[in-house]
Amino acid sequence: METKRSYVVYFFLIFVLCLSTFLFSAISPFWNEELEGLDHAFTQSELSRLLGRRVSYNETGFVNAAWRLLVYGSLGFWGLHLSSKIGFKGILNDDIKRPKTVIATVIVGIVMGVFFIGYDMILEQSYWHLLMHSYSRIPSAIFSSIAEGIGCQILNMFSVVFLMWLFSKIIKREEGRARLFWFIAVLCALIFAARHIESTMLWYSGRQNIFRMSSREYLAIIGLYAPLSLVCTYFLRRYGLLSAITIHFICDIMWRLGWAWIQWGDRVFM
Repeated sequence: METKRSYVVYFFLIFVLCLSTFLFSAISPFWNEELEGLDHAFTQSELSRLLGRRVSYNETGFVNAAWRLLVYGSLGFWGLHLSSKIGFKGILNDDIKRPKTVIATVIVGIVMGVFFIGYDMILEQSYWHLLMHSYSRIPSAIFSSIAEGIGCQILNMFSVVFLMWLFSKIIKREEGRARLFWFIAVLCALIFAARHIESTMLWYSGRQNIFRMSSREYLAIIGLYAPLSLVCTYFLRRYGLLSAITIHFICDIMWRLGWAWIQWGDRVFM
């Protein structure tokens, strides 16, 4: 029964992910921002070039939602199946239902949000800031934060549990598996940061060629996203997928909306 409920919650998360992705693309005409988009999603111009005709924003949203349903949904489903085999917590477990776990998850999400804001402040003073005004407008920022929070952590869950399942067949001792977890967590954190390099540089400067970046720019982006991935991976193992998604969403919404509102005021509502 608990397993069935976990899958029901998972399918609900996939539905919210796809709906948020569709709504993000559907409201893009109001912002008139072609550079604005979700990670690993088509913009209207990209999809129009691919299909050889001009597509609508609703069609773009439908394609991006269907893409996430098929790819994210299937990978996440497989990840949930492997989670039970390697001893990770399911979506619904006794720990995630405890008030102290909920409070701890929310607090860590806020701490990571403060970290993102502080990191951005330091870069802005010494080099450049990572947040673009066009990517922090309401309501598009809300939909993107929901989609990124759910989607990124589903992909991260699959990466972590697949590698753990793969190598745990070789490593049998508990101490060795603990070391293996942290090795995989660091590896997946680097992968997580690498997935954000192209989109971050696109928001920052409009550059689409990541091979023209300096090493300092690479390190700046890795230093921002890798710690978030490590924290979410730890909570994924200890409390399950919902806690990792919650931390990511709180962090993202604080940075993308809270910090943007402090910087630009009412322009985030335009």
